[in-house]
Amino acid sequence: MVSLLPIAALDERGGSATAVAADPVIERSTPAPAPQPPRRARPPDAAERVVWRESIASGTPNNGRLVRGVQLPPTGEGFYGYDPAIQRPPGGPDRQWGTAKLVKEITLLGRWWARTHPAAPRLGIGDLSRPTGGFFGGPGVGHLSHQNGLDVDIRLVRSDGTEDGAHAGNYDAERTQDVIDRLLARGANLILIGPNLDLHGPSRVVLRWPNHDDHLHARFPDPDGPAN
Repeated sequence: MVSLLPIAALDERGGSATAVAADPVIERSTPAPAPQPPRRARPPDAAERVVWRESIASGTPNNGRLVRGVQLPPTGEGFYGYDPAIQRPPGGPDRQWGTAKLVKEITLLGRWWARTHPAAPRLGIGDLSRPTGGFFGGPGVGHLSHQNGLDVDIRLVRSDGTEDGAHAGNYDAERTQDVIDRLLARGANLILIGPNLDLHGPSRVVLRWPNHDDHLHARFPDPDGPAN
């Protein structure tokens, strides 16, 4: 829209004012801001869906049991459960039990992951322990450890952004190393990695182990100490 604004000007003889046209003033309307895409709602906090109770890791990871175990939810912010026997979600309902301490650490790990790497695939959480601990055999995948609620298997992060099985040929070394560093910062006292993975950590904690080229095995200390 163009407006002509009259102004008064005296001629050189000091006569009466003569109306002259000023330069046109162009009024430009401010464009409306572009609509913002809706924010993706965060999933309910996994910790809110956990039936928390005081649990005990009895014995050792290779010869122990789990008293008043806590079940990890099938999914949560930044993580999903999967069954390593079939390499697909969800996690087996009798395979994802741990101490309250371990389950809390997993939910915190998922929350940290989602907020630190918002564009990355979620972390795949495999086996913890049986509901009451003890021997963790087959069918399918079995373990010599995972007996008293202190161990958890975590899938390697894939380099193609998908949530599927990983191995030494398709994993994201940098992001998987971030997971290891976070586990160490949270106090994990054992992390097993496969012999063909380009990962690292303190030699007293991060160990190369056969049959671990597709996942990390993390262990947290017994919160009550080993004498129970």
